[in-house]
Amino acid sequence: MTTAGQKVSPSIDLAGAEAPLLDLATLAERVKAIETTPDRATLHALATREPTSFHQATIYNGLVRSNTPAWRKYGLLAASIGIVFLQCFVATGLAHGVTMSTCSEQADCSRGTFCDEGICDWCEEDYRGCCATNSTGTCKRGEGDGVISGKGLEGMCTTCTTSKGFENFHDVVIDRVDSMLLQDWFALLLASIVVAFAVFAEIRDCMLCDIALREISKRRDVPRGWRFAIGGLNAARYFVLVPNIICSVMILVLNDGGRVRDICLNTVAVLFLLEVDNLAFLHGLSERTRMEAEENAGIHEHVTEHDLQSMDAVKLACVLAIPSAVFIGVCGVYAKNLGEGETDNLLLMFTPVPSVVVVFVQRVKANGRWGAFSGLGWGTVGYFAYFIWDGLFYNMMFLLAHGESKEYVR
Repeated sequence: MTTAGQKVSPSIDLAGAEAPLLDLATLAERVKAIETTPDRATLHALATREPTSFHQATIYNGLVRSNTPAWRKYGLLAASIGIVFLQCFVATGLAHGVTMSTCSEQADCSRGTFCDEGICDWCEEDYRGCCATNSTGTCKRGEGDGVISGKGLEGMCTTCTTSKGFENFHDVVIDRVDSMLLQDWFALLLASIVVAFAVFAEIRDCMLCDIALREISKRRDVPRGWRFAIGGLNAARYFVLVPNIICSVMILVLNDGGRVRDICLNTVAVLFLLEVDNLAFLHGLSERTRMEAEENAGIHEHVTEHDLQSMDAVKLACVLAIPSAVFIGVCGVYAKNLGEGETDNLLLMFTPVPSVVVVFVQRVKANGRWGAFSGLGWGTVGYFAYFIWDGLFYNMMFLLAHGESKEYVR
């Protein structure tokens, strides 16, 4: 038996020469290094592996896998469309419904709003005269705007008049922002950065879907319907889902206040909308379909150095643009004279700006100087598309749904 200080007997190598003697301490160190040092090839494979999303699985089953049944191919495409539509619809409903939520009594509405025929409406400056002691039982806000009368007028005056007098929604929002302390603003900064990272993950998935279509088109013709479907889904995620996620964060601060607790909890609640497609992939697919997609749908080997640079540029754009938009939107309540004194005008104007910046950066990275023109053009189209969707949603949910029962609609 040898001891720690003894030498291991020499061995003969293939050339016939004796190998150098090794003591047991050196041999033990080498064995330990082999056991504890990670395999570089394995680490590289793990580092370059891109998590598969539901939409990437849809592209794989629809365009790559040759023997996919038609029902699964188009079923997954319909599911992808349904998931994005639900995300956009719920995110828009959250952005609108934070302040103008449904209600059955005045207690259901937050400070600065009142229950008007099932909808929490704003206490606005134009209503101040309606609650004067000499006002009649009917209040008309403006020519062609309708009236509030009877029980609705009584509820409005009771709710909007506090110990400070008549408080319109803008006054209440200013009080909430003024009450934010230093730690609240830092919490908002942290929350906006977290939102920026989550939004970038959504945008990166869109970019990976585009890369997948690009690589598939090199080997075969991609049907025009699939191009339009995937392109439309990505556009909806860019200019409907992402802006309404950002808008919800700002609206929640104005409506619920900017305390650290509220900011943190509300941010977590909003970001669950971005996890729907990942949960659908992990738990909505059959195990065989999911495992096959995980093994074969990954496209990391097709991601070029230029693609990586584009992703880094988009990430930087998100981290800079989204917190800036959030702070401008929250502080924009002080710009009362902008847009006839509407509290959320500046907020709404800057909500889609991060998406415009991202599209601009992507086009510039893809096409250089000439990409700036197409990026600006597509960004402008997306900017107005956001407001078109927003207006359609507002009219459908709040005007048409309650048009017959409401005596007055804002």
